[in-house]
Amino acid sequence: MNRSSLVRILSNSFRPGLRKLGVSEEKMALVYDWVDTSLIRPLPRDNAFAREYGLTKRFIVLYAGNLGLSQGLENVLIAAEQMIDHHDIHFVFVGGGAGRDRLRALAEKKHLANVQFLPFQPRDRLPEVLASSDVSLVILRPGIGTGSLPSKTFSVMASARPLIVCIDEGSEAWKLVNRAEAGICMPPEHPERLAEAILTLRQDHNLRENFGKNGRIWAERHHSSQSAAEKFENLFSRAILSTGPK
Repeated sequence: MNRSSLVRILSNSFRPGLRKLGVSEEKMALVYDWVDTSLIRPLPRDNAFAREYGLTKRFIVLYAGNLGLSQGLENVLIAAEQMIDHHDIHFVFVGGGAGRDRLRALAEKKHLANVQFLPFQPRDRLPEVLASSDVSLVILRPGIGTGSLPSKTFSVMASARPLIVCIDEGSEAWKLVNRAEAGICMPPEHPERLAEAILTLRQDHNLRENFGKNGRIWAERHHSSQSAAEKFENLFSRAILSTGPK
């Protein structure tokens, strides 16, 4: 990195660590990851995926992605347990990972009839998967969110669905969702607050619509592949100029 002209960073959360490694602030160039906004786009809530898995007549809380050990998804199950009497609210996990079997076993142990696990879907089904939700979750254990920005955040925003983000306060994802006014942010491992946020969105259709529209607009303006390509072109130009004849 010290030999480079520029160092591209995925979020501002990378700056402190790079400064400790001796990388100057002038070398750091922020270009967020991007999402294919032509593929992932607003689609009807009633779609082929939703119909296939019986999701059309329920209020769907979706987590789609890696069911790993860094997410703390057992807190979602605790929230689901607290909301078991809200018969229209249904929690759907789509994906796989190191924590999937443990989560399924825990859901079965708790007799959570409001929780459903579905396998990873082909990429071309992702737009329908995201559109099948009423709200999507981005969640990480404490201490992990400060150094990362989950890419699923951009996908949910592009799908025009509201977010509930359970992540370290002040992290890049927290700031992003608040700037975009695309959802509700809260610290991780607070299942009771997660349940409250779900009920708030369940009861307020206009709030869900506004969060979704705001997220889509933000994704198109700041996180499309076209936007990223323009920023990379500028970076390459800067790098060439910095190494050219003096």
